[in-house]
Amino acid sequence: MHVTKEGQQVVEAEILAQGMKSCGLRFLGFRRGTGIPPYLAGTVTSRRTDEGRRDRTAPLDAPDRVARANAGWFELATETGLFSDDRRFLLAVNVPRPGAVDDTDVEAVWSLVELLEDWDIMGAGCEAGITGSRHGFPAFVMSALDGSVFVQGTVWQDGIGTAVLPAPHRVESLRETARLNVGKPYRSAAENADTLAWLER
Repeated sequence: MHVTKEGQQVVEAEILAQGMKSCGLRFLGFRRGTGIPPYLAGTVTSRRTDEGRRDRTAPLDAPDRVARANAGWFELATETGLFSDDRRFLLAVNVPRPGAVDDTDVEAVWSLVELLEDWDIMGAGCEAGITGSRHGFPAFVMSALDGSVFVQGTVWQDGIGTAVLPAPHRVESLRETARLNVGKPYRSAAENADTLAWLER
């Protein structure tokens, strides 16, 4: 689910909004220039527990794995401060890079979303292609509005679940990843600007 061309942005945003609504999220528009690089938030599962990473998982073979993974996501998100007072947070979506020649040349951009009362991140969200690849197989990247916590959903060898990293700007290995990405040809100007701003924290 992504914006394909600038001229189709309104239509694609409407499709994105419908997909999000189906899993209990209200789409409130794209957010660029946040100073929070989405690609960095997508490396939470590469961090160590002694760096502050926390996980909640459910076994792949558990009949209730989606419900358990949903509960784990919500508990971790609440405990670590993903949600603003009005239950808003940032969710990464893929959009074409400037000058992209095909659908594979994409970059992650934040969308501002609000969590509704009736939601299903690990089931319906994955099935809609919003938070994963298919029902019960999460692959998402989230951030608090101020970047104070990164959240990643993933599938491990024997389970599914959520990993969170509070205070990511204080994690030296993540800062080193950011420094190594500055100026690389595979990073857009917007990504570089966000990375440099993040390193100033």
